[in-house]
Amino acid sequence: MKGITGTQPPRRGIAPPRAQALVLCGALLLAGCGGTEGPASVIGPNQGLSHPMVGQKAPDFAAQDPAGPWLPLTSLKDKPVALLFFRPGAAFATDLARELGHYRDDPSYRPIVFLGIARESTDRIQEFIKVHGLTLPILRDPGPIARSYDIGDVPTVVLIDVDGVIRFRMDGYPGGQFRARLQATVDALRKLPTFTAERVGSLNLDYTTHPKAPIFSARAIDGRPLDLASLKGRVVVLNFFDQECPHCQKDLPLLVPVLKEFRSRGVVAIGISSRDADGTMRQYMREHGIDYPVVIDPARSIFNQYDSTRTPDTLFIDRDGFIRFREQGDRSDRAELTRLQLRLLLGEDARTLAASLPKDRYAGDAACRACHEREYDDWLTTPHSIAWDSLEKGEKWRDPECVGCHVTGKDRPGGFTDSEKTPHRVNVQCEVCHGPGGGHPAGATAASNDPAVMKKVCITCHTGKFVLNFDPDEALVLVAHRDDPDMDKLFKYSDAQRRRLEAINTRRLEKFKSGVAYVGADSCRDCHQEEYDQWSRTAHAGAFAIILKTSRGRDPICTPCHTTGQGHKGGFGDAAAPQGNPMTNVQCEVCHGPGDDHVKAPAALKKATIYGITDQCSFCIIQGVCATCHDKKNDADFDIEKALPLVKHRPATASARSRAR
Repeated sequence: MKGITGTQPPRRGIAPPRAQALVLCGALLLAGCGGTEGPASVIGPNQGLSHPMVGQKAPDFAAQDPAGPWLPLTSLKDKPVALLFFRPGAAFATDLARELGHYRDDPSYRPIVFLGIARESTDRIQEFIKVHGLTLPILRDPGPIARSYDIGDVPTVVLIDVDGVIRFRMDGYPGGQFRARLQATVDALRKLPTFTAERVGSLNLDYTTHPKAPIFSARAIDGRPLDLASLKGRVVVLNFFDQECPHCQKDLPLLVPVLKEFRSRGVVAIGISSRDADGTMRQYMREHGIDYPVVIDPARSIFNQYDSTRTPDTLFIDRDGFIRFREQGDRSDRAELTRLQLRLLLGEDARTLAASLPKDRYAGDAACRACHEREYDDWLTTPHSIAWDSLEKGEKWRDPECVGCHVTGKDRPGGFTDSEKTPHRVNVQCEVCHGPGGGHPAGATAASNDPAVMKKVCITCHTGKFVLNFDPDEALVLVAHRDDPDMDKLFKYSDAQRRRLEAINTRRLEKFKSGVAYVGADSCRDCHQEEYDQWSRTAHAGAFAIILKTSRGRDPICTPCHTTGQGHKGGFGDAAAPQGNPMTNVQCEVCHGPGDDHVKAPAALKKATIYGITDQCSFCIIQGVCATCHDKKNDADFDIEKALPLVKHRPATASARSRAR
């Protein structure tokens, strides 16, 4: 990379007096510091067009949207691009960002893509955008991007044509020359789309959650040099392992033959270990058939670059240098899954690959994820993705009655058999709703949008004593995939998706059915006197007094967890509710759901209209209720196993059961 010719900009913190003066009066009024008059405002006719980088191919990079995803420059091919490199707080950086934001909002500059590239933390970038009300999208540069463009500390604009060639570069917009240099930039912007024929098509930024693979150079144990950067354009597999790792002993015999199989198709494999235990690595490689290069990384520098803390850890890097898949730990279907992942990275048609899977056989969530990443990410935010974890307490995973509804394809071909042999079929995965993936697309099908149809799938598990407030119209929203094509445009997808995931993650996973009024504990007492008396001696019965002591009885932050039914019909604060019970404290209906229909129901429907917490499913249900208030923020020491016995009702006496009928 050629360096910038001419005088280098002063380093931050040691600016000469004239630069300091420019900063000060620029902060007051740009035009008032030299304006457009005088020698200081005159720039050369070709300034910005004669930079040494003009005419060169723009260095490729991947920058991070502060909301999370990464944007590769290659995704903007066929679009002219205007880049503003800067550090928030640098002189005139805010003014430049604001001006480029105006141009971005001006339809006459289309189809140019305007982006800011800032060497700062994501938090600082978000704060910078908010404080200054900027409309320019700003991405985070982790460091290498500015270095690859040889950018100094002054704000710099780089214009790139549709073929990825740099056509203009202006370093620095000091106060006396700000307007003149900005005008030169505008002139170049107007010409930018004409350097090659303008292409037709809507802007579609190719967002990816895949990080750029960190570059490293090393020597293999046999002395040959390795440079990851030189392998761009090829599919690369990195396998972090250890000679004495028992999981590696299981995984390598399945992985190594597949890596050999795909070598003829250009796939490169590299093994990385932190040690050569007793000098036996070469022998270990022979015993396991490893004939690809292995790097010994005693300082764990490569491990640290990839944040690899356990073995085996296998990463699949695509031809553009992005980490597409990462597999940690061993798995019995390693060979089949690796073949699928490599064939996808080599460009084979996804539908053809899916159809080639063994018909009517469960493939597992990892196979689904290979093609359906967005849907997989949606699933990760649902209770289905942690269904197996809910069996941990109380060792409910030992109970066959529970297991079937917390795993995928139990006792079916490719499905769950037991937690030791098939640990990758636990949880309620994709194929529970969509059917076995083998033979897909002829096999697995899109789930119906009709709640009545989906309910038939749901009630195979959410039925009988395992039902807690299950209403398909409400519950399906929690597990539905979102695939709005408009979200893929102009940074909307990443931000909207982030907000949606946050909303789902913070709401209660198990909701009581809506529309039923709360009636209060006094209405429960008539039939459940023993339970009422027991409740009245618990901390729940005095919950409202806790916030009254601190004068926070009307604090909307506190009241939802110290009252009953707030925001719902008949609940705390409902002015239309009957007078009497003020619905303070944590009453019966917080755990059992609103009781109006239960109170009014005939004897035959009593049990069907209230939510009983039974021993069979106490943890997988009640955890969602308790965690609504007893979370890490409000009750960090909460232990549900210790807390439940304090509020759990004793078995009712015969007379009490008679009254409840």
